[in-house]
Amino acid sequence: MGTLAVLVFAWLSIQQVDDEHALTWEGQVTDRYNAAVTNIGEDPPEVRLGGIYALQRIMRDSPRDQPSIVNVLSTYIRNHAKKPKQAIDALKRKPTSDVQAALTALGSRNPVHDGTARVDLHGANLSGADLSGAYLHGADLSDANLIVADLSGADLSDANLSKANLSVANLSVADLSVADLRRADLPGAYLPDADLRDAILFAADLRDADLSGADLRGADLRNARR
Repeated sequence: MGTLAVLVFAWLSIQQVDDEHALTWEGQVTDRYNAAVTNIGEDPPEVRLGGIYALQRIMRDSPRDQPSIVNVLSTYIRNHAKKPKQAIDALKRKPTSDVQAALTALGSRNPVHDGTARVDLHGANLSGADLSGAYLHGADLSDANLIVADLSGADLSDANLSKANLSVANLSVADLSVADLRRADLPGAYLPDADLRDAILFAADLRDADLSGADLRGADLRNARR
């Protein structure tokens, strides 16, 4: 009986230590999260950049915080990547370092931990952005400016790209299956070997787009300009 009591006491002691470690860890993550969110609201760009990198690390360290971080970074990008007043400026601009860092963090996350969160970049000015290989399945990119953006190899399946400007964008080998591209601007877009199965391209502008090797099975091309 004495031996059993010792074992039970030892097990309870270990459990208590584990619980204390878990609480300490959760507190540390919460402090890191609050500090990072505060930093991305600061003026110096290097402080904002540090906050974004911190949020990216938290997504790796604490998967349960990923949904809220996806929402925070999406909102940050929409607020800091607004469309230029003149269309010609879009060809000359690339995302600032903090916006590009936020895009990279979103595009490289592990989607298994997204929960119900989704990337929402509707209306954002992402001209010249590097989103190559990014995971953007189901993302909202409607009315976004993606002129000359690099989306090669990106997963854009089931994404909303309606009315998006993808002029001269690189979409080679991109997965655009079941994507909504209705009324999207794609003149001069580079789409070789892209997966466009069951994509909606109704009234899309495909003039001078390179569709060599693209899979268009089941795609809706009604009223598309080619």
